[in-house]
Amino acid sequence: MEYFIEEFNGVLYPRDKELSDYRYIYFNLPKGYSYIEIEYSFEKEKGCIIDIGVFDPQNIFRGWSGSSKQKIYISEISATPGYIAGEINSGTWSIILGLAKIVDSGCRYRVVVKAYRYREEVSNNQKCLCKERSRYNINGKWVKGDLHIHTIHSDGKDSLCEVVNKALNLGLDYIAITDHNTISQLHEINTLSCSEILVIPGIEISTYYGHINTWGMKWFDFRRKSFDDFKNLVNEISQEGLIVSLNHPFNFDENCIGCDFRYKDLRGFNSIEVWNGPTPTSWNMYAVIWWHKLLGEGLTIPVVGGSDYHGGDGVELATPTTWIYTNNFSVEGILQGIKEGKTFVSKYPSGPILDIKIYQNGEQYAIGDRIKGGKARIVLDVEIDNNTLSRYGDAILRLISYNDIFKVFSIKEKLTRFEEIINIDSRSKFIRAEIGCYKDPYSLEPNNVDELLALSSPIYIS
Repeated sequence: MEYFIEEFNGVLYPRDKELSDYRYIYFNLPKGYSYIEIEYSFEKEKGCIIDIGVFDPQNIFRGWSGSSKQKIYISEISATPGYIAGEINSGTWSIILGLAKIVDSGCRYRVVVKAYRYREEVSNNQKCLCKERSRYNINGKWVKGDLHIHTIHSDGKDSLCEVVNKALNLGLDYIAITDHNTISQLHEINTLSCSEILVIPGIEISTYYGHINTWGMKWFDFRRKSFDDFKNLVNEISQEGLIVSLNHPFNFDENCIGCDFRYKDLRGFNSIEVWNGPTPTSWNMYAVIWWHKLLGEGLTIPVVGGSDYHGGDGVELATPTTWIYTNNFSVEGILQGIKEGKTFVSKYPSGPILDIKIYQNGEQYAIGDRIKGGKARIVLDVEIDNNTLSRYGDAILRLISYNDIFKVFSIKEKLTRFEEIINIDSRSKFIRAEIGCYKDPYSLEPNNVDELLALSSPIYIS
């Protein structure tokens, strides 16, 4: 097999990262080649982390794999998961190195490029174990699923089909595939034939200063650093009519590059993932309190959760689970439900299930709606399975406004209805509900022993 080879070596220092988070390597591809192979390495043992991606001669994005793959290929009809197959044009290709973590003594790297005129293709296609039946009609109901999942298209361990089959076993209605910075997963979703579950295309835009989920078929440039860069990103996503959802805004794990969101004074989010699967409860509770303060500013921001499932790392799929009320069970209907704030999050796919209804002046209002101040009847329905009930026997339902926690109920039964006549003060700004186990149920301050079981988006107060 005829091929040419080019090798690049270098050392990156912290001063390089100060200048730019990215280093570009260029190679010229002659005409007549149909298969590119790139292999790279860096000094992991020193604590270095260097990511990698590729752009073609037309500056079209052809893939990103972070630091999860040391060998990749791109050809006309197939590619390594995370990379996009297609025409292999001659000209100057760009390899982008992401300077995720550069130690003081420097990080040495090596990149080897090979190009073949012909090479036998490797098939990445898998058959999902889906049955020949359509989803039952669940319009006008709460549907449950996971909005934050990674596959082998980024740094996940499971294929798309493996994730789909696990979701079916859990009884989920939908899942969203949100691999880091790439869109090759969207191409595979388009070929998926599984009428039993709704698979939502998405991307986690993973920068070194924060992570944002958006759901749809659009790629967004992840090379962002400044406040204005992120402001522009929010505007770009919004102009496409898509949702800007901020992921795990409080994450203090030094090994999770860019997970803690730097620009918390930025606005324009359509939802916030205050409950992230691998994030400790106390850190998630910091996110809940921050979200609570944003609601107090008068912002209408729904709450979502996500397992951040990667497979094989102790994080279970749909833990937590996001429930969305939709009148149109489709990708568009699910996203519309989020935009309208009709969401709540539970620790498990089995729940707890939490629903709120407020009756005022002959009208019924639900999560995501807006009501006026005055007297009203509030009805809270809670369903908690026996396993969760026995494990968390001291579970508490909290009814929360901006000003205070004005109602606390103890949950003792599998099915419980709480009904109260309340006086809604317009200064309260919103009403939301939580279920959990708390050291002090009347305090919103995070506590390491608190355990969150369910959390609702607000009913807003005019």
